[in-house]
Amino acid sequence: MCEYIVKSRSENTSKKYMSSFNRWSKFITNKGKSAIPANSMHVALYLTYLLNIGCSFHVISSALYAIKWAHSILGYEDPTEHPFIKNIVEASKRNNKARVIKKEVVTTKDLVLLCDIYADSSSLLEVRDMCMILLSFAGFLRYEELSSLRCSDVKFLDGYVKIFINKSKTDQYRQGNEILISTGVTSACPVKMLQRYISLGNIDIFSDHFLFKSVFKSKEGLKLIYKNKKLSYTRARECMLSKLKSVMGNVNIGLHSLRSGGATAAANSNVNERCWKKHGRWASDSSKDGYVKDSLESRLSVSKNLGL
Repeated sequence: MCEYIVKSRSENTSKKYMSSFNRWSKFITNKGKSAIPANSMHVALYLTYLLNIGCSFHVISSALYAIKWAHSILGYEDPTEHPFIKNIVEASKRNNKARVIKKEVVTTKDLVLLCDIYADSSSLLEVRDMCMILLSFAGFLRYEELSSLRCSDVKFLDGYVKIFINKSKTDQYRQGNEILISTGVTSACPVKMLQRYISLGNIDIFSDHFLFKSVFKSKEGLKLIYKNKKLSYTRARECMLSKLKSVMGNVNIGLHSLRSGGATAAANSNVNERCWKKHGRWASDSSKDGYVKDSLESRLSVSKNLGL
């Protein structure tokens, strides 16, 4: 029963809550008080302490929900409902609020320039990185979705590839999702790059191994590691961003710039909004809108159509 209760939240959420709760537990037990069941005033003082040391709203809200979660799964009364606590959390939204600097988006032009550089490359490492970049852009993929892809999740069909997303951030119940990526006409075609990668890596597309893995050097050349272990976020970020910056310059980008870049290209090309929202697996309109950087023409169209 305990296992099922813990699984009421996703695995990553449970890990996050447990980490935040452990920090609260260490703080309050050092003061000689109980972490659970907790006293509302003690929780309020802990959140005040976090504010005083400069913690952001994100950290404070994580602490709040971790304490709420722990009391919920153990059947204790929720100590976070006290008005003091609610007001402190609201205050944290106003204090210590750093200016948000959004990362730049990757454009189709950037990808075509990059792919032209590696058009004749037969290096497994380079083709793997290019394949990850193009799939992230064309499929609006988060890195967790990309890194979790297995060989059997990919199916080539006439003119497009079908990719099965076993679990995404907005699919907490693992119902799965399918995205379709069409064959392109430029050197940045994600389908052709994926085929090149599978060929160079001697990948069995019917296997249950992760599609993207680390590469090692052998006597026969570069090969994918035999162990069924996904590529780490740190290594993937290093490889992908170094290639993107070679054509974009030293700009502020991250792996999410590919997802937002794909969404921006679709939105500014007047693709049906319902279709690209479904393609990106967004749960709400407000979520997807935050990924789009409107083109200059789109922004000017508002005042141009005012009849002035």
